[in-house]
Amino acid sequence: MNVPAPARIPAAWNDTVTGMTDQPGDGGWAKLGANAGLCRTCVHAKLNETRRGTAYLRCTNPDLPRYPRLPVAACSGYRSGESS
Repeated sequence: MNVPAPARIPAAWNDTVTGMTDQPGDGGWAKLGANAGLCRTCVHAKLNETRRGTAYLRCTNPDLPRYPRLPVAACSGYRSGESS
């Protein structure tokens, strides 16, 4: 049985292709194009930046919309990710 090898991702793409980060730099938030509101400090928010420089926010809480409308002013699933 002939099984193809898995596709390799170029090292230069690692941060953008697989880079859904918990603590992105301020540059990614600036590219988002909108104020994230509560999502900016929420543990469920993941900011992703594509190879072309587009940034988008994704919510990982399964009870909430995956791509929230920004800015988020109130959220039943909000959990602060900032340490006191």
